[in-house]
Amino acid sequence: MDKPSAVLLSTERLNSLETMRQAEAREWILRYNQKTKELGKTKASAWWQTTIADISRRRGEAAADDLRRKMNEIRRQG
Repeated sequence: MDKPSAVLLSTERLNSLETMRQAEAREWILRYNQKTKELGKTKASAWWQTTIADISRRRGEAAADDLRRKMNEIRRQG
């Protein structure tokens, strides 16, 4: 049996990372929607701003921007 190529493994890894990022974005959307139900939109928005700032501090601004972008894409898709 042939060994998988480095390119194939790299592509699979990228696909896995993309899947994980999309799953994380869906999870944050669910959390935000739950907070909206529990606290109202104003307090949920304040909670989200604090949360995304924490993500930015821990993972970097690019990661926070990517999360926001993925969340918006998912919301647009329905």
